[in-house]
Amino acid sequence: MEKRSRGRPRISERIAGSSAPLYESVVTSGSKCRSRRSTTDLVYAFQSGSVLMEAASEIEGLELICGDHYQCRSILNQLGRMLLIEGYGENDMIEIAKTAIKAKKDGYTVKEIERYIRQGRMTGEW
Repeated sequence: MEKRSRGRPRISERIAGSSAPLYESVVTSGSKCRSRRSTTDLVYAFQSGSVLMEAASEIEGLELICGDHYQCRSILNQLGRMLLIEGYGENDMIEIAKTAIKAKKDGYTVKEIERYIRQGRMTGEW
């Protein structure tokens, strides 16, 4: 009989395949993440940031959502969740990043952009 463990499952088990080693390296590096949740958010932001940096030649004004580390990390977090949790493709994520950059240029706040991306990824309606 297989013994079941109690409590919550490890967060690294819920993160899609290739980012689990990144999560483990963030945890063992001793960075200043306060909780498992903030560590996971950091992983989502790193994943989306790496995809956006690969496609940087296609994206004009990328520094608007990747420039300020603390303020815009919530946008990168939502983009990473799109990619890893909801299963959107990289091209879809890049298109939403372009939309976020356009919204930032039009004067929308980071919170409004984050809310828009969250609502879109949860409902599938953009």
